[in-house]
Parts: sequence; C-alpha cells; structure tokens
Amino acid sequence: MSQIARHAIRSQMNGGGLVYVGRRLRMERTFHTTTCEAVKFRTPADVTPGTTNTSECVTMQLNRCRSATKQYGTNGLESSRSTPSKASPVAQYAPSPNQEDLDVISMRKKILSNTVPSRHHMTPEITLHLITPDCTIYHQPVGANATFAMDPFWGFFWPGGQALTRFILDTAHVFRGKSVLDVGCGCGASAIAALMVGASRVTANDIDPVALQATLLNAELNGITVNQLAFSGDNFISNGADTQTTNQYEVVLIGDLFYDTEIAADLHPWIQRLARAGTEIFIGDPGRHGITETGVLSNMERLVRYKLPENICLENSGFSYANVWRFRLPTEGM
Repeated sequence: MSQIARHAIRSQMNGGGLVYVGRRLRMERTFHTTTCEAVKFRTPADVTPGTTNTSECVTMQLNRCRSATKQYGTNGLESSRSTPSKASPVAQYAPSPNQEDLDVISMRKKILSNTVPSRHHMTPEITLHLITPDCTIYHQPVGANATFAMDPFWGFFWPGGQALTRFILDTAHVFRGKSVLDVGCGCGASAIAALMVGASRVTANDIDPVALQATLLNAELNGITVNQLAFSGDNFISNGADTQTTNQYEVVLIGDLFYDTEIAADLHPWIQRLARAGTEIFIGDPGRHGITETGVLSNMERLVRYKLPENICLENSGFSYANVWRFRLPTEGM
C-alpha cells in the first residue's frame, strides 16, 4: 500500500475521517478556488467575446498546450519528427513555445514520469496513468513529495471512483445522450467512461490543475480527443454555482468526495439543490464517514454494491466493498 493511501485509510478507519487528506483537500480542493503557475485558468470575468464559460476557456487552453506538447515533446524540446533540416524551412521556423506552454509540458512530463499505464483495476476497459508500486513516488512518506504542489491523489483510482466508473460502463443507457459533470474528477476515469458509453457532453472538473492534466493524458490514452471532453477548474461547491451547474448538466458524478463529515455538511445541501432542479446525481463511495455518520444516507438509494478486487482491498485497507448511490430528494421538509 502506498504511504499516501496507508495514512489516509488508517485515519479513516480510526474514525477521524481522512484527516490529512480531508484537511488538505478542504483547503485546496473544495473551498478555495486555486490557481497554478503551470496552468492559467481564466475566470468568467476574463472570458473573451465568443466564449460562454470558464470550461470553454479551459478547454481552449488545454487544447493549445496539447498541441504544444505534440510539437515540442514532453521534454520541452522539438520532437524528432520536426527536427529542422535544410530541406524543411517550415520546421526551421517553427514558433517557440511560451513559458506557459513550457510549464504545462513540464507538468505533463512529471505526471508521465511518476506513473505507469495500468488496467489493474475494476474497469480494465480503461487504461489510466496511475501511481503503482512500480513508481518511486508510491513509496514516499506523506508530505515528502516535492514533485507536485499538492499530494498526487489524482494518481490513485480510489474505490468509490472505481465503483462509479464500473457502474457507468455497465449501465450505458443511463448516461447515453446526457450532459455530464464529473466533480473532483481526479484521474478522470468516470468522465472518460461517460464518453465511452455515449454521453453527449462531458466536463471533467477539479480545482487541482495537475488532476486536469492527468485527466487529459488519460483521455488521450483511451482515444478521447480534447474536443470531446471539456475541462473546468471552477469551484462549483464553494462558489454555490447551482444555476450554472443545473443549466448545463443533466447528470453530476461524485466519487470519493464524502471523505469526512465536514465536507458532507457542504456537499449535502449543494446536491439537494441540484436534485430539486432535476439533476441526476450518482455517488461512488466505499463507506466513508461523510456518508455513514451523517444524514446523507437518508437521501440515498443504493443502486449496486461491488466487491473490491484483492489488490484494491490491499490499497484501501479496511474497505472490501464499494457502493454506487443515487441521490434522491427528501420526501418532506427541506
């Protein structure tokens, strides 16, 4: 088991919630809109005429950076296929990438050098760049990571996300033709699965810019183009962007976000408001405190329970099953 996973799960099973993970994510993932020098996400006020929302701006940025990566390679140098030659004046005068592009190229290189492509999970139809025992970073103590600004939780395919992604692949008809938002997408597996089963439009959302780049790499690995998958660095929950969310998405996916009771206190009223507006909400979770020790379960309908494979149980000590829930409106009050 990785040091990150061991610390997180030990805290969870001791009754304290994902203490380190929870504290870190509450500060950096859920309640504060963050920016990163490596990826500049424009806010709605910065949207230029002809674009409609931040997601489109993020998609344009990732598309441009993806093109830059193809042209110059992951090391920031020109790729061998575009090496200048006397017979190739176009290659000789290829424009140099700007610093922003170089930062993104560097980020993508770091992701690739610290992960390995893996199908060793509940959804082998999807290949993902993951942090596994074959990766040095897997064995580093919590807090010792100096490669990424935040601990690389996007590098793990957590059990709730695995169950949710498995459910999407197994029940394609539920998502086919729907507009989908994957909140806190992490590695992006659920967003990728939604596109694979025919969702009309999918947005991967995470306020960690590295997670969005990891999602883009995973999408490319599975033949998903940047034109098919939109990206958003918006903080939907803390910004209370209910109108923006309900107006754009028919389905919201939430995997492994109910990691403690404090985040549940913020997520629960948010998804209640979405449900009242007619949004379908699907939640993947192995039984964390944010679901088992709050009132959230009273509004949940369990759709399926998956037994976790042995390797997933080892990575998530104490969890043997993961559930997929559909959130439903309370029958009275609220």
